[in-house]
Amino acid sequence: MKKQILTGTDSFEKIVKGNYFYVDKTLYIKEFLENRDEVTLITRPRRFGKTMNMTMLSHFFDMSRDSRDLFEGLKIMEHTDIVEEHLNKYPVISLTLKNVESDTYEATIASISR
Repeated sequence: MKKQILTGTDSFEKIVKGNYFYVDKTLYIKEFLENRDEVTLITRPRRFGKTMNMTMLSHFFDMSRDSRDLFEGLKIMEHTDIVEEHLNKYPVISLTLKNVESDTYEATIASISR
């Protein structure tokens, strides 16, 4: 089956498992670990892959998953020291606010709570 370009998704897993074209940004994981920052702020314009990168990071670090097959063949797997030390070794809480749209502070808090 020919690979296709999938647009409009922010799911790393869907793109990789669906055999869609994927620009391999997994070395971002290595950069993220090497920076050793206490806090990382990821700012990019709209539609530049912020959520896609966050789902990739979540799949890589989340201890409740077994993501080895998801990353097979991608650049990060060439760094076996990083993979062995960090792949699926941490508790991960993933929260997105991209669908929170409200006119008031109270409505925003209610939307987040849902």
